[in-house]
Amino acid sequence: MFIKWTVIFSLLAILSKTAESIMCYQCNSTDTDNPYQCAEFMTGSEDIKPTPCTNVYNAQYCIKFTGRHEGGLETIRSCSSLDHGNYCIYGSQRGDQLDYRSCMYTCSTDGCNLATSVNTSFLIKLIPMGLLAKIFL
Repeated sequence: MFIKWTVIFSLLAILSKTAESIMCYQCNSTDTDNPYQCAEFMTGSEDIKPTPCTNVYNAQYCIKFTGRHEGGLETIRSCSSLDHGNYCIYGSQRGDQLDYRSCMYTCSTDGCNLATSVNTSFLIKLIPMGLLAKIFL
């Protein structure tokens, strides 16, 4: 009986969310005060670190946008309360000789908007916990 309750409380502790917000990289590649700190491809050696998303109500996601924005090419890393998905669009403006690509990446773990890859989903993390519960319950 003790093992059963231990497993149940462990699963609840793992699955519960704390009141703290997600921590994301928050930067803009056009920031002249911190040049080169928010490039499209970051290596992790930059001076910036993930920070709490306290400025976005109910922030649950980190996002990375890269592409054409406000007349130039830009990379923005930020927080969001919405899951914007992962997609790229291609287009051009009148007079452009080349198409451009704009991409949006959304993820839901601390610091996950460093790169373009998206971390494993919550469901994949849930599978081992479900197997443990089945074994012990």
